Amino acid sequence: MLKVLKTCWRGLDFLRRLTLNLVFLLILGAIVFAFFYEKPVSVPNNAVLLVTLSGQVVEEDDFDGQGTFSSMVDGSDSLTRLRDVTRALALAADDKRIAAVHFRVQDLQKAGLASLREIGAAMDRVKAAGKKITVWSTGYSQIQYAVAAHANEVFVHPMGGVMLKGLSGTRLYWGSALKELGVTVHVYRAGEYKSAPEVFVRSAPSKESLEADRFWMKDIWWQYTASIESSRGLMPGIVDKVISTYPDLLEKAQGDMSRVALDQSLIDSVHTADEVIDILRTRMGWKSATEEKLLDYRLYLEAAETVPSGKRIAVVTIEGEIKDGGDGPGMTGERDAVRRIRAVRESPDYAALVVRIDSPGGSPVASELIRRELELVKKAGKPVVASFGDYAASGGYWVALGADTIVTDPMSITGSIGVFGMMPTFEKAISRLSLGTGGVATSPLADAMNPLKSVTPEYGKMMELSVARIYRDFISLVAKGRKMDEQKVAALAQGRVFTGRQAIDMGLADTLGGLDVALARAAEMANVPGAQAEFIERDGSGLSVMVMRLMRRAMVETGFAEAMRLTTPAAQVLEPVQRLRQTVSGSMPLYAHCLCTPQ
Repeated sequence: MLKVLKTCWRGLDFLRRLTLNLVFLLILGAIVFAFFYEKPVSVPNNAVLLVTLSGQVVEEDDFDGQGTFSSMVDGSDSLTRLRDVTRALALAADDKRIAAVHFRVQDLQKAGLASLREIGAAMDRVKAAGKKITVWSTGYSQIQYAVAAHANEVFVHPMGGVMLKGLSGTRLYWGSALKELGVTVHVYRAGEYKSAPEVFVRSAPSKESLEADRFWMKDIWWQYTASIESSRGLMPGIVDKVISTYPDLLEKAQGDMSRVALDQSLIDSVHTADEVIDILRTRMGWKSATEEKLLDYRLYLEAAETVPSGKRIAVVTIEGEIKDGGDGPGMTGERDAVRRIRAVRESPDYAALVVRIDSPGGSPVASELIRRELELVKKAGKPVVASFGDYAASGGYWVALGADTIVTDPMSITGSIGVFGMMPTFEKAISRLSLGTGGVATSPLADAMNPLKSVTPEYGKMMELSVARIYRDFISLVAKGRKMDEQKVAALAQGRVFTGRQAIDMGLADTLGGLDVALARAAEMANVPGAQAEFIERDGSGLSVMVMRLMRRAMVETGFAEAMRLTTPAAQVLEPVQRLRQTVSGSMPLYAHCLCTPQ
């Protein structure tokens, strides 16, 4: 039996290695094809711009190698860069060669509502230019429909429909489980509504947490439904009515979700993908039976790509968790962020800086180092504008305080002005296992962060004082940066989360709008009208950028991305546990972070 199992394992291992080698060879072949057989991209007249949204919508690519590979082989991790979509639509609006735009959104899996609103606004500008937008999907999730609603015509597969359900903010609470395991999590926080650490010490949310989440989430949902109803010409309140009566509507339609969507005017017609292409072909008057005039937006951008000249507006992105050290996958490291900002300050080519923030926060020290560098850009005589993406909360908002002015999307999630610290200890778990600990320390603090021992009073006092001091600094920076009274800031702070629209009302931001508004404001402040934007990439290596571009083109032209798409991974329910593990090795586990992700 053992021999059989060994033989089976060798066979499986061989297949695994063979598969990986084949994948590698296919990717390499695609890159070689794109490099040696690259032909100039031409934009035909009477073309339809094809915009395919897939995977996750992000501010910028991950050039660390991990994100690059995963974006090619895993649909769940594939990246759609927001600025590529909005720029392609902006160019198409004024390009006489582009007659219409067609969206495919069935592979869109993750996107913030602020990003979706920016895409929708760009679509509205295309429609205002007199060009029709169509969209097709096998079925529409809530985030997919946020885009689809802005099209002139919404098509769905006969077996699909529109699944609207509302927003929720459900978290796993580990307090009871950790207690049963003998793990004691010591929490130190400043801010009555700073609820992030609650998941480690409670078995259910506090009333303060529920109150705070309800406040901003209701506003987000109102904006979402109002946008859909306005774009589709529906009566106010119809989205909530459809959701509340959906089981009855579906029963009346004999289980046909597409019929429900059609009856409720959420879609315009039901078609297969090939039928939609036939419709486009007829409308455009294409004589060929091919899709040669259906032009991928990424190739379109290549054809339209220009080298910025003259004085430029630099754009530096702060995306993901803010951490100490260098950049990591999905994270911004203060060392690399500071390097990019400093390069803008020292270069005579840049007249102003826009810092694009899409971050729930992270390390307060790292956030302060980035904020200070923005302050130095201002002292050098260059205006700094902060532009909020999906999130600019806690440490993300801290960074924005270094800017002259703050532009926020109405659906951005911001605020969360608060600080917390955590320290897990395992002395009870050790005791249950009948294990002992012992050793020598030269002072009460020498062994204070040993997770095998209980937190000492000295260390607990240090944590409390540190959290309180950082919180005071945070409030002081907000008061100074926003020209507000500290007492008013303290009343607003308390760790509460706001939408961008609410932040404007409270004086925490200046202007509503997306990145385009921020760029225009920066150009105005620097007195350089019409200045072009230049994005300062995360990675300074020109080679990695070139390879990524070749990979992307190869994926588009060969269809390799579709062929390589794998299954969606399970939700990262253990993310809080990972964060808890990281605190054990931290020298001072303090956070300005917000767990504020609506689903």
